[in-house]
Amino acid sequence: TVYNLAMSITKTGPFHNIVCFPSKTVESFDDCSMFEKAHIVASIPARWPIHPSYMHTFGITENYFIIVEQPLSLSVPDLIVKKLKNEPMAGSLRWYKDEMTQINVINRRTGHRSYIFYSTAFFYLHIINQYELKNNIILDICSYKDASMLECMYIENMKSMQTNPNYANMFRSQPIRFVLPLIKPNCEIAFNKNLINISNTQAKAYVLEDGIIFAVPERLCRLGCETPRIHYERYLGKPYRFYYAISADVDADNPGTIIKVDTYNKTALTWCEKNCYPSEPIFVPRPFPQAEDDGVVLAAMVWGNSDTNHVGLIVLDAKTFLEIGRAEFQTPSPVPKCLHGWFLHYQDKDL
Repeated sequence: TVYNLAMSITKTGPFHNIVCFPSKTVESFDDCSMFEKAHIVASIPARWPIHPSYMHTFGITENYFIIVEQPLSLSVPDLIVKKLKNEPMAGSLRWYKDEMTQINVINRRTGHRSYIFYSTAFFYLHIINQYELKNNIILDICSYKDASMLECMYIENMKSMQTNPNYANMFRSQPIRFVLPLIKPNCEIAFNKNLINISNTQAKAYVLEDGIIFAVPERLCRLGCETPRIHYERYLGKPYRFYYAISADVDADNPGTIIKVDTYNKTALTWCEKNCYPSEPIFVPRPFPQAEDDGVVLAAMVWGNSDTNHVGLIVLDAKTFLEIGRAEFQTPSPVPKCLHGWFLHYQDKDL
């Protein structure tokens, strides 16, 4: 079964929806029935009807969906104009720096919103993981202070990235953790009292005088991280300890660094090689793993400067983050750096 995020337009405005694509059966394996049977399992109205929030991902736990409405929105009026003029959709994005981020927690059983939390404005693309713990939701996100990171994606800005002193700060992503207490504000809860009662966290949450719950995150590590991966098959939506990412510190001595973060101890291990730029690190568990990080981490590699026809695959021990092996080869032409990837077992090659 696959869940995805979608938007629908209704008479009352746009809605953010979670769509379920049911798993294929033996009888329907070769057809498109999973798409034909797709259906909405949860839905919430966009908080700004003509400026719905842009989002790249959502969260899922055992009992809840999590939709994070950041203050980067898609202006519907501008989008219509851009469409008529055949101009890029990116010109319709608007960043509202003075608005808070709204975190919606939706009951998976009913499909309705159960809790709303607020935080300071931040931009994000990827959620690391999320899970339930002692009547709280733990939500880990790679966040940016604002949406200026999107400007870094334009070719003209990339050309000046080495000389632009602000480029690195715009591109730097901070891994943060929210702890969201699953309670309803009431008159018995004191204003501005920290509601977090679990150990090993500096995250906070308060009921403000206007009745909202305001969440303050903690940093998971001091390194910039992006394209985070975990042991998805076993730990998605469940308590976990480790994630793997690529460095978002483009001004570092080795910007092509792969990172392993221990969310318990708030520590990190790294691997890098001069002039080498790895892809999103993918964790592959050992058969019958004995620990969460019992396996290997795979990443495609490209090289820069005059070595752009050089590509490879690195294999790291996920526990120690030391190199186990690699494969390298030359290509007829330069190969672009990839972002996302997936590992399939040999027996799944026909899926």
